[in-house]
Amino acid sequence: MAQSPINEQGNWGNFTLMKLSAYGFGMIGFVLAMDAVVLPVLVSDLSPEEWKNTYLAILGFSGLLVAGFAQPFVGRASDATISHWGRRIPYMVWGGGFVSIGLIGVGFAPNYLTLYGVWLFMQANFNTGYGPYQALIRDLVPLSRIGVASSIKILSDATGSWVLIAICSTLLGRATGGSIDNWLWLSLGAIAISIALSTIVTSITVRRKEVEAGLTHQIGVQATSISSGPENQPPPLHPQLKRYLLSRLMIMTAITAFPTFGLFFLADAVKLDNPTQTLGWMILIVGGALALSIYPAGWLSDKIGRKPVIFIGALGASGSSIWLIWVSSDVTAVLIIASCLGASIGVLLSSNWALANELGTQGREALHMGIVNLATTGGSAAAKVMGPGIDLLNRASDGRGWDAMLITCSVLFILGALLLMPLKVVDTAEVSPTPSPEQAI
Repeated sequence: MAQSPINEQGNWGNFTLMKLSAYGFGMIGFVLAMDAVVLPVLVSDLSPEEWKNTYLAILGFSGLLVAGFAQPFVGRASDATISHWGRRIPYMVWGGGFVSIGLIGVGFAPNYLTLYGVWLFMQANFNTGYGPYQALIRDLVPLSRIGVASSIKILSDATGSWVLIAICSTLLGRATGGSIDNWLWLSLGAIAISIALSTIVTSITVRRKEVEAGLTHQIGVQATSISSGPENQPPPLHPQLKRYLLSRLMIMTAITAFPTFGLFFLADAVKLDNPTQTLGWMILIVGGALALSIYPAGWLSDKIGRKPVIFIGALGASGSSIWLIWVSSDVTAVLIIASCLGASIGVLLSSNWALANELGTQGREALHMGIVNLATTGGSAAAKVMGPGIDLLNRASDGRGWDAMLITCSVLFILGALLLMPLKVVDTAEVSPTPSPEQAI
């Protein structure tokens, strides 16, 4: 698959890739800190106690719907944009700026309906910035570095989430027995600062790389002229994209299922005395193992290709899921399995995201990544739909619902990986070294 001239320019060391991925630190950190800490606290204050889980679920599911509709639409617009600041920076700045304005609305929201409206506004603007941002790797990074770039992108997202969740939970945890207003504004301020700094860092990095390549406002024109088909029609998306989307839907469903129902599983199936505490430890261990495995997996996928690494990760995740069936009242065993599961998921996420970038069509990168995220969002939604089935099977026979969930996840990991095996992609191991700027020019 051909690359545009800008992909061939300059040095793409790890520090440069970190700066390119900084936007995810602030924006994904914002979303997960809101989901995990800020919104539950506010919904608890603004909704009836007996309906708080339902009200929170409505916020979450509505946000997924907005993401599903917004990203392909914004991606198409971004791909066609011609401006002095290129195709991506205007959208990233817009997204970061209006999300920050939305944070003010969150702080002043007097009731649930206002909070709901503000959250949808923020989700729409988040996806306006984040969708085009996800095309940057395919836009700019040489094919021989896409695996490492994808790893660093995922690490940036995860680190931003951990940092902002820790800050917000610490600050809001201090609001005991009184008004949360001051602590809420400090939390929202920390999120806004993170978004602003990450937007600036990534925008400057993108701008410098485009200038190095001699492309500024001409980027949209060059992308169109290089990649358009006959009669200036836009090039088609990858012919096997549907196969990849189905695979990612399966894999993301399996990945999302345990975090969704993990607390109830540990309480009802494993029968731990303190499932909440164990879940906290498990999340830390999964996150640590995931972080340690992501970079080596991305590096390896650059050397031997994406599909073998994806299959290794799927085998590990599938085996770890089945292993959980035989755990009973043993915290140590749960944490050991969590480390294996986290490492396997890190391998899967890194190599799968690299493959997503590799399949991107030149000139339609943001549209492609927006469509890829439909599978990501769909997987998250599909995992939540497992809930009624788990309950029904548990009522029919105690514990059968949990066994069915774990077996389903195990099968989905393997099927998702097997679906990718016939997929035709560029063999990145045979990509020639990136030429110097002088050679490329």
